[in-house]
Amino acid sequence: MNKLVFVCLILMIALSSCNRKVGAIFGKKTNNLEVVDPQFEYMSAKAKFKFNHDGKKISATANFRIKKDSVIWISISGFGLEGARVLINTENVRILDKLKKQYYEYTFEELSNVYDFDFNFQMIQSVILGNLIEPYKKQRVEKRDNYFTYTASKGVYLFENYIGAKSMKLEKVQVFDEDTKNSISVNYSDFILVDSQVFPNEILAIIDYEAAKKPNTEISISYNKMAIENGPISFPFSVPNKYERK
Repeated sequence: MNKLVFVCLILMIALSSCNRKVGAIFGKKTNNLEVVDPQFEYMSAKAKFKFNHDGKKISATANFRIKKDSVIWISISGFGLEGARVLINTENVRILDKLKKQYYEYTFEELSNVYDFDFNFQMIQSVILGNLIEPYKKQRVEKRDNYFTYTASKGVYLFENYIGAKSMKLEKVQVFDEDTKNSISVNYSDFILVDSQVFPNEILAIIDYEAAKKPNTEISISYNKMAIENGPISFPFSVPNKYERK
């Protein structure tokens, strides 16, 4: 799998919903880069996502459960049947392919070595919550139109971040692979309040295969239900004996 595509798939594990719209908190003006991060212990959500590449189109439904800083659980379904289940914790990523009856397990070190990208739980969680992938570390910040922008680098990847001047949330991130010249552009929009916490409701990602001159890949995610849970929730994940380890 192309390493940039794998990075995008990880980036696409993201989260939000459709409760009341954000109002007065977007009216503030500030010159400080203070990105708003949601605070919670447990949350759940449901979303629809679409994949479109070179005429191949896929639509599915995903259910999410999260214990902040600990566990991310995802169930993916199509036509009412669960096709895959994913469990991500601070140590590894596990995947059940229920259609092919196969099981995958990767440590973050294995993923990082294979795909030449520093994968870790906090990075994935940041994407899920619409937070900065590469934290602000006193880089030079510029004001462009309605955004505060700054650039960060990680290995061969260059991150260009756009923080909304009114929302103070990450509204766009562009990731460039300096080796292949391919890029990913992820846009977060339609921000909402869920129990006073701010989340993006719509996510659109486009992969541009500049080097290979292949058609772009487009992935969109729309969340239609989300809740910040009052207490612990379950993360069911077990591997049947008949499943083949890949």
